[in-house]
Amino acid sequence: MTQYKPFLIVNRLVVTKGAKRAYDESFKAGVNIIRGDNSSGKSTISDFIFYGLGGDLNKWKQEAASCDFVYVEANLSGSVYTLKRAIKESGRSSMDIFAGTFDAANSAENTDWIRYPYKADTKESFYQILFKELGIPYSKSEDKNSITMHQLLRMMYVDQMTSPDRLFKFDKFDSPTKRTAIGELLIGLADFDLYQKRVGLQKLDAKLDSRVKEIQTIHTFLGSTVKSLAEIDSEIAEKQAEVDSLEKEVEQFSNESEDETTDDYIIQELADNVQNARKEHAQISDQIAKNSFEISDSQLFIASLESRIEALTETRSTISALSDVAFIHCPACQIELVKKDTGCSVCGTEQDDSESNIDPTFKVRKEIEFQIEESKKLIDIRQDRLGKLRLDQKQAKTKLEELERELTVILKPQRTVSVQLRRKLNEIGSLRSQISALNSSKEEFGKLYNLYEEREAIQGEVSNLRAEIKRLEAKQASEITRKKYQLANITRALIRADSHEEIFTEGQKIEFDFGEDRVTIDDRALFSASSMVYLKNAFRLAMLKASCLETSYLYPRFLLMDNVEDKGMQHARSQQFQREIISVSESLPVEHQIIFTTSMIAPELDASDYCVGDFYDDDNKTLKV
Repeated sequence: MTQYKPFLIVNRLVVTKGAKRAYDESFKAGVNIIRGDNSSGKSTISDFIFYGLGGDLNKWKQEAASCDFVYVEANLSGSVYTLKRAIKESGRSSMDIFAGTFDAANSAENTDWIRYPYKADTKESFYQILFKELGIPYSKSEDKNSITMHQLLRMMYVDQMTSPDRLFKFDKFDSPTKRTAIGELLIGLADFDLYQKRVGLQKLDAKLDSRVKEIQTIHTFLGSTVKSLAEIDSEIAEKQAEVDSLEKEVEQFSNESEDETTDDYIIQELADNVQNARKEHAQISDQIAKNSFEISDSQLFIASLESRIEALTETRSTISALSDVAFIHCPACQIELVKKDTGCSVCGTEQDDSESNIDPTFKVRKEIEFQIEESKKLIDIRQDRLGKLRLDQKQAKTKLEELERELTVILKPQRTVSVQLRRKLNEIGSLRSQISALNSSKEEFGKLYNLYEEREAIQGEVSNLRAEIKRLEAKQASEITRKKYQLANITRALIRADSHEEIFTEGQKIEFDFGEDRVTIDDRALFSASSMVYLKNAFRLAMLKASCLETSYLYPRFLLMDNVEDKGMQHARSQQFQREIISVSESLPVEHQIIFTTSMIAPELDASDYCVGDFYDDDNKTLKV
């Protein structure tokens, strides 16, 4: 079957309690039906699938909360992985990922698993890894506005707890902007380039706001007078010239005393200070050279790691290509081989399809990607340190020059101090104090001007990004209109099959708004509860169908629906929609998966190949706890 990426197929779901498996069932591409009486645990299985794939869930039923782990063996855009999450009341659990099937994972060493946190910090979060393997663009920020796996699943999971008039699964950190971003991303309106630019703009706006606040804080501290480093250096030079002039005048004073001795202790102390200042200046210069080398070295290291990632990708493609090669002659003895109907052309071994989808480079790739991210963080830290070191170097140089001047002067023979001489020396002392104060102020003013430069640079980036985003959005305007029209037409065709709501068969204008979280028919948004459930399910099914008709959709060709007959729907109506699901699925030539639960299964579907597990009831619940 044709594959449009990204696609997501749940192959198997396992829930454990201690050493026991409370649930263990396999799923397949196409339609999967979990059937049973009300309160038999169907919704619990849907919640486990949602949670196992990365959704946030913090309200567990008693039986579910008593379990320990949920495992999901999933095909992510052609590669099989096993995902493992601990069942916690907080719901925000990390995820362990294994490249391979559940059976292989179950017998693997702990070191063969890789643990990813819920939130990205020193390591990528699990949702970033899943997005990367699926081939979906993602934001590296971990604030509440990020589009995570949980956010995408809100459009792919129709649960019972959310109000039937809402398109998205309920989330307490919701916003119209976020829903719009999720919807546009899934239907492929926000392509990788535009999405990355929007994410980048978000980060730059936050960074710009931070710099403006820092500037305001420093202004409050420094007052109204703001000087540039060049102005400070100019003032220092002027005052130093005054000191030089005064020192020449001091030399010209006559003296009746023949005593030209100096205080050896003071001279030695000053000489030591000069030596220490030289050492400090040299150390800072060495640190600058070392830091610059480390930055350059890290950049070269990142480039080498990125080339290794490319090589691994090519290796994976080569392995995949070679796996399809059929040998005509035995590679060992060169005798012509007898062609086999199935299996390996040499030994005839039948290979499980799932094994051919395992990515042997996954663990190595993840380790290299982690090294790249860590190296980039180190470069940022070293760049900040380099800026501070360069400012420290300037201050150290000014301090050294002043101490050297002072030592030079004091080593010259002085005569008896007259009143005039004292006044000159006081002026020199005052000027040197001012020079010292100006030198110290360089740090704060330097920080301020660095912030000015950063602010201007960020503002320029923000302006350029806004213009680019506006251009891309204008370019996509016709695509937005086309895809909305396509989704509306598919939804209309699906609801036409239902005769229980008059407007479903007669309505013409179907519109949806991700930001407003609703679908309307002829500008009407409210119907009976069961009709709203039908409409919402039909729209979600339309999303899946549209994604299987065009490659541009980023919707992962996966749909999970819990109780398609929710909110008092009649048997006949529910069963009609079940038939629509089967009809849509069988008409699609593209790899996809639909999992739905029902307590009113259509007679011809009961116990069919579409069904997963038993028919569940009070005596045979889904979880065997």
